[in-house]
Amino acid sequence: MMPAMARIVIVMFGLIALATAAYIPDGATEVDCTEYLLPMCTREYDPLCGTNGVEYSNECMLCLHNLEAKENIFVNHKGPC
Repeated sequence: MMPAMARIVIVMFGLIALATAAYIPDGATEVDCTEYLLPMCTREYDPLCGTNGVEYSNECMLCLHNLEAKENIFVNHKGPC
């Protein structure tokens, strides 16, 4: 049987992982990537600035970046960075 302290440590790491995954920076918005048929995006130019300071040509391209880079970048604001 696992000692109580080991259980507490495991639970704490789990809670930290959940809190980190759900974090959205102040003022940022999350894109609903289920709207897009990734990895195919249109060439529509509707720029947005990601929370990483990178400009994406549209929401689909941000979703594609998140998928390929295994990141979770949000929209800092609409328009160029």
